[in-house]
Amino acid sequence: MKAQFKAEGLVYVIVGANSGIGIALSKELKNAGAKLVGLDIQEAAAENLFVQDYFQIDTLNETAMEACAQQVSKSYGMIDGLVCLSGKIAHFASLDAMNLEEWSETFDVSLTSCLLACTSFSKIMRRDTGHAAIVTMSSGLAFIGRKQYGPYSASKAAIISLSKTLAVELAPNIRVNTLAPGAVDTKFIYDKNGGTRFNLEAYEKMIPLGRIALPAEIASVIMFLLSDAAAHITGECIQVNGGVQF
Repeated sequence: MKAQFKAEGLVYVIVGANSGIGIALSKELKNAGAKLVGLDIQEAAAENLFVQDYFQIDTLNETAMEACAQQVSKSYGMIDGLVCLSGKIAHFASLDAMNLEEWSETFDVSLTSCLLACTSFSKIMRRDTGHAAIVTMSSGLAFIGRKQYGPYSASKAAIISLSKTLAVELAPNIRVNTLAPGAVDTKFIYDKNGGTRFNLEAYEKMIPLGRIALPAEIASVIMFLLSDAAAHITGECIQVNGGVQF
């Protein structure tokens, strides 16, 4: 049975709204009655019809992010929540075969864009209701070392630390938590030839629940962290991986 989440009239901003998880989350939040603003560097996918407003924006441009937050404030007033889903693996290479530009291309999209989103949009979040919340996106790869994933793993580990800092700095009015999924069945895990970037069959044999997650299952946990059901949870990292021990 799916838990009931009521968000009638609440306003949420989703950074990375054009991702598989972003689209699934947008659908669920809209069904719960929320008003949604989506941000992404990509043009909106045809299936993402769930947001009221969509900004195609460079999330690494501080001036553009600040201006976007002000535009959202003018249109909707104060917002109730922010979800940062940004992440990218620009290059698969060992650290000694990667130059600084290649490192930064992954690291900045995964970490710096989250920082800019949080600092820009926390300024327009409600401080008087007690239910304002931010959810950031880490990864199971934050907890392990894996060949050719160096900047991505490092950035996702840094997301956890960043979120804990924000949780302290924005308390008691805004909660901040992090989600660290294992593999999720989205375009992110597939290469340009349609195969997975890893041995999916072997990986699923390691998972006690026997399969990777669906985007809607990750969206459900994000909605929990946004909701009043998580009113006494902040500064935490929730792993959602079917029980796999990396």
